[in-house]
Amino acid sequence: MKQKRMKRRDFIGKAAFGFLSAGISIPIARANLTDKNQSYKIIYRTLGRTRLRIPIVSFGVMNSDSPDLINKALDIGINHLDTAHLYLRGNSERAIGEVLHARGSRDKVYLATKMRFARDRERNIFSLRGNEREPAATEENLFRQLETSLKRLRTDYIDILYLHSCYSPQMAVYEPLMNALVKVKKQGKARFIGISTHKDEANVILAAVKANVYDVVLTAYNFVQKNREELRKAIQYAADKGVGVVAMKTQGGRQLQEEGKVEINHEAALKWVLSDENVCTTIPGMTTFSQLEQNFKTMSNLTLSEAEQKELQFASKQKGILYCQYCRNCIATCPKSVEIPTLMRSYMYMEGYGNLIQAQLTTAELPKNQGLNVCLECSSCTAICPNGISINSRLRYLIAEKMYLV
Repeated sequence: MKQKRMKRRDFIGKAAFGFLSAGISIPIARANLTDKNQSYKIIYRTLGRTRLRIPIVSFGVMNSDSPDLINKALDIGINHLDTAHLYLRGNSERAIGEVLHARGSRDKVYLATKMRFARDRERNIFSLRGNEREPAATEENLFRQLETSLKRLRTDYIDILYLHSCYSPQMAVYEPLMNALVKVKKQGKARFIGISTHKDEANVILAAVKANVYDVVLTAYNFVQKNREELRKAIQYAADKGVGVVAMKTQGGRQLQEEGKVEINHEAALKWVLSDENVCTTIPGMTTFSQLEQNFKTMSNLTLSEAEQKELQFASKQKGILYCQYCRNCIATCPKSVEIPTLMRSYMYMEGYGNLIQAQLTTAELPKNQGLNVCLECSSCTAICPNGISINSRLRYLIAEKMYLV
């Protein structure tokens, strides 16, 4: 990515771990710390049958590997850190491990991480044909990833271990990986197990709960989703069965629209999710201390004001929002059947979250015959999004940033 595009907050987030490894302090980050004596109202909910008591706002450590930011989150009362094996190419897990080791507080923090495997996107199932970034979906590879994550996190167990990014009910109940997770739990390397989902969330959750194996589901859940009412019912079903529910993508991509960078009311969006008491906690990604404070302060008043409700209603009806619904209807309008939803998610990570690394990793998931390099051959894009996303402009942006080279 061009250096001029990198914002100051992105520099802090992306550079912090390098400084940490070198033993160099980061005064630019510490200068922004809020008053250590400031108190916050903390609301706890119980994560289903796990019985873990967690603040309703947790820390999704996806977009930053800043040790200062992690320390501050722990200082103000967050006790649940969510990461993944692939986040920031492993630096997210490493930073968390360094911080918890230095604080000597592993037993006071609930760690969640995720394992991702190769998938057949046309059939929406896991695949045995893996690569360097997405290993084949086997028990052996799950254990290999887990051992690496345990070393990075400097621990001998994970509190919640997820099977990452299940696109379909079939993926949620894929027996080789599901059985491997059960084995991990029996060995004590994970206290609880679950799945995460960004697509067809309601049906994936129903399948996961009915499998009677998983303790937790982590789902995209926000006010702009077209299937939000169906999803709300699935979440209630999970909660009724004792399965804990964690929500992600709660702000719907952070920005309402790319043109003019119209911002979503973050606090209102978070309140909307938390108004569903079947959701135990949320894991908004944060890169600055102001974002951390803003999200945590949401607990002081969960009531959506009339003005906030109107803002969300207006935002939910807009066309061309940054958040991709992952309906996949666009693929049929592309003559080359490019995996457009994944590329739209890559765009969201880059423009909405300022996370270049995750954008690169997401783009790199795709096989060459379904990825961005196919778009290089087209003089104009004919793909159409039923929700008004400008597919052509976003693809051209990714091409201009040479994302096809990753």
